[in-house]
Order: sequence, then structure tokens, then C-alpha cells
Amino acid sequence: MPTSIPLAVFLLFGLRSILIDLRLHRLPNKLTVRLTLLVLASEIATSLGLRDWSHWQPMLKTLIWISVIYFVIYGLSRNNLGFGDVKFAVPCAVTIGWYAPGQWANFFWVSFGCAGLVAIALWLSGKASRSSPIAFGPFMYLAVIIVATNALLSG
Repeated sequence: MPTSIPLAVFLLFGLRSILIDLRLHRLPNKLTVRLTLLVLASEIATSLGLRDWSHWQPMLKTLIWISVIYFVIYGLSRNNLGFGDVKFAVPCAVTIGWYAPGQWANFFWVSFGCAGLVAIALWLSGKASRSSPIAFGPFMYLAVIIVATNALLSG
């Protein structure tokens, strides 16, 4: 059973990236790399403390799946998905893979579903048009929170 330390690290250090994305519609490389390294370090420390390395193989498989899918979506989206989102998928995948490697598809459903609902609400309220940019990083962040917390609570 993984501890909640890697999720706490993701939430704490990922929040700054999300706030920047909301304001500027960009996810800085420096913060994404730092977030990835901090989450990985917390996972290493947790594995050392628990003497349990069983989470690493599923986490790495999840990282590969999510990264490949984001690259494909990026290639097909004609610049509607930013490359910062593709890079931000790495710390998200490392976190999801640690807690719920079998739930990687739910990560996509939650992030894209929430983004779609917000986009529709903004469009219907007249606050955005069909071509208005919407920061996607916050929805990825929210999806990690929902999927990982669900995995922690369900044991």
C-alpha cells in the first residue's frame, strides 16, 4: 500500500504550475522537470522506507502509455493541445502510475471530460468562443487528484 507522500508532493509542487497555466496558458519546463524529479524522489524515498519496490514496474508502464497517448493527441490536435501539456503529463503519469496504474484511462476521461464541461459552460455563458484558449493543465491536475485519491480511499 503506497503512502500519500508522493501525492502530497505532486499537489504541493504542482499547484504553482497550475496557477501559471491558468494565468499565462503555459506550463514552464523548469517547474515541470522539478515536479517530476520531486515526485520520483518521494516515490524512491517511500520505496526505501517501506522496502517495497513493487510499484515501479506498473508506474513505468503507466508513464509510457500516458506519454505515448499525449504525443499522439498532440500530433492530431493541430496545436489545440500545447506541448507544455504533453510534458506535464509526465509527472501526472508518474503519480497516477504509483497509485492507480490500472486507472490511467480514467485519468483521460476525467481531465478531458472536466475540460469539456467547463468549455461548454464558458461558451454558453458567452465568456468564451469556440476558439478561445483554455488552460488544460488544471484539468490534468484535477484528474490526478480524483484518480489517486479514489485509489487511496478504496485501498
